[in-house]
Amino acid sequence: MRTDSKWCVRACFRLMEVILVPTLLADSGNVGSAEIEPRWLIEAPTAGTMSLKQRAADIRFSGGNSLLVEVESGLWERVLFSLSFGGQNLLGSQSTDWNPGLGVSGRVRILSETGTRPALAVGFRSQGFGAYDDLLERYESKSLGLYAVFSRNYRNPTGQSGVHFGLNRSFEDDDDGSLTGFVGSDLEFGGKLALLGEYHFAFNDDDGQALGKGRGYLNVGIRWIVSNRLAIEFDLKDVLENNARVKRSREVRVMFVRG
Repeated sequence: MRTDSKWCVRACFRLMEVILVPTLLADSGNVGSAEIEPRWLIEAPTAGTMSLKQRAADIRFSGGNSLLVEVESGLWERVLFSLSFGGQNLLGSQSTDWNPGLGVSGRVRILSETGTRPALAVGFRSQGFGAYDDLLERYESKSLGLYAVFSRNYRNPTGQSGVHFGLNRSFEDDDDGSLTGFVGSDLEFGGKLALLGEYHFAFNDDDGQALGKGRGYLNVGIRWIVSNRLAIEFDLKDVLENNARVKRSREVRVMFVRG
């Protein structure tokens, strides 16, 4: 494993330790009064952010013995920053294939939601999903790159729900850097379960060198909200089998929040 990859692994797991250990040792009932906004659907962002004192860890387990760890921090009330790192083949006899470097993500909420308008946030995300292809210099599911997202939340008889839509321009695979977009929704039931769905148009993943077949990426999931500190999620990705290499993939995700 390269020296830079070793440093990335140590840095990410140190950040996990800072967040997870106090969270797991603390009483899950003593969460505080601050409401934790949903910040991501499955891969699509929302306009949600975190307060200054909040920290979060997002751990994804998926096919090929892969792991992706992301740590998030609220810098100000409207600013969110995160680092991520992972790799493939962490278990078994094959050599571990680490991602080429740390993923970086940042978000600023420009407008808060009111009775007449949705919230608006702009951000950047360099972390993609799935294995990294050194030849194409891209992840199986491209990173968002620069994006703008609108979010509108509603209260319904079963809990909270939200609708989200946005535009993005990835900087992976410069041969197909088209402007593209995404839409998604979350529907909560009784504060304990949430159904998630998102569709990425993937206009930047349908040329001759792309992995996509032009159908776009449809992802669905179910999130179990164990407490205000912990949620567990099961996702089914690429329902339309758009990816030419990897058909429908399953992912388990564990999310911790502190503060």
